[in-house]
Amino acid sequence: MISTVNGKPSASTANGSGLSSGINATNGTNGSSAPLRPVIDVQDIAKTYKMGDIEVNALQGATMTIYPGDLVSIMGPSGSGKSTLMNILGCLDQPTGGSYKLDGIETEKMSDDQLAEIRNTKIGFVFQSFNLLRRTTAIDNVEQPMIYAGVGPRQRRERATAALQAVGLGDRIKHYSNELSGGQQQRVAIARSLVNNPAIILADEPTGNLDSKSGAEIICLFQRLNSEQGITIIFVTHDPRIAQHTKRVIRISDGRIVSNEPNANVLQACGKKSLSDD
Repeated sequence: MISTVNGKPSASTANGSGLSSGINATNGTNGSSAPLRPVIDVQDIAKTYKMGDIEVNALQGATMTIYPGDLVSIMGPSGSGKSTLMNILGCLDQPTGGSYKLDGIETEKMSDDQLAEIRNTKIGFVFQSFNLLRRTTAIDNVEQPMIYAGVGPRQRRERATAALQAVGLGDRIKHYSNELSGGQQQRVAIARSLVNNPAIILADEPTGNLDSKSGAEIICLFQRLNSEQGITIIFVTHDPRIAQHTKRVIRISDGRIVSNEPNANVLQACGKKSLSDD
């Protein structure tokens, strides 16, 4: 659910690192003895591409779990399998081995139509290049996922307006994409990712096309959405500055998960002029 105070997500913790829902995303508990169900459960997945007689093993037995309310970076150099893993998590591709459950749903044997429905209802995507319709207003861009989901016009408008207010663009609703700055366009993209109340937001290099100040503002917004509304957010990035602002860092190399560690010192982006500021 999208909530706002003065057009921005409302603070629920002093340091911006807690969750109003009481979820402990690091160990998968909710303050009681009952364990949470992972929102992402990847078990021993493999992905092999065939190029003629040559087989390329892009993923080799990757295993990980991500819990509701987590804020995670998946990091790896070029060729590590990071993009392949992102495509599988986003149901844009399927593994050739292993299992992947998204919000408790088995995905590896789904049809293309079933995967399309999962992408629209369970995953909010945020891309480096924004992927907005340029000659379309901000609110019409945000409404697009709801059109595919069959949401009626009145509810679409209400939810899109609330989402834009939540990302601080309540006064830019009728502006066209090409009338907005890069940072504002990325905020529209984030609003669009929220409107179907997805299980996760999957953000691929979300600050890659932004200047330093706008990049810090976008990471601040993600941190607030996570800490105040408990939204599960996964960054796929090569940028260690982004990883420093997440609760957990998963590293991938040569198609394998080589580390999956909590971040003991989560930096806060809000108020920074750039992510490099201490």
